[in-house]
Amino acid sequence: MNLDKKSPEKSYLFNKKYKVSVWASTHPYEDIPDEYFEETFSKNNTRAQSSWSKNFKIRYFNPEALETNGTQKGFLDIKQVAGQCSYSTSFIENLMSKAKKKNFTKVSWLILLYEFEYSAKKSGVESDEYVTLLGAFNYDDDADNVYELEELEE
Repeated sequence: MNLDKKSPEKSYLFNKKYKVSVWASTHPYEDIPDEYFEETFSKNNTRAQSSWSKNFKIRYFNPEALETNGTQKGFLDIKQVAGQCSYSTSFIENLMSKAKKKNFTKVSWLILLYEFEYSAKKSGVESDEYVTLLGAFNYDDDADNVYELEELEE
């Protein structure tokens, strides 16, 4: 019997092979509370939840499929940040097109969730206090990164 009078908010599963969902932030990384990123795990650590995922009504995600990149202070060109991420040659053009439409040229950080096709239409949530969904893109797991980290750190 559910003693809680409020029904739990609906959450969704968006798992989809060869899709990557990308969220962007222009909020200074250092100003985001640690709790936003703290994950709780279930199913032998194959399922995770965080404040971020709850805000976007994501029931759970595979923590092994999550990638983040950005800067602790200031902003970087979104192509640089995304280009350092896994398989980025396969989705960078589509990502840049969507980022331009949504006026994201400089970002503090990105969240990428692979094997995941998030739908703001289905969930009703496109952004929260810290990040905005750019979209879900096809990717090729044989593709390279646009930039290697070493190239940009010189």
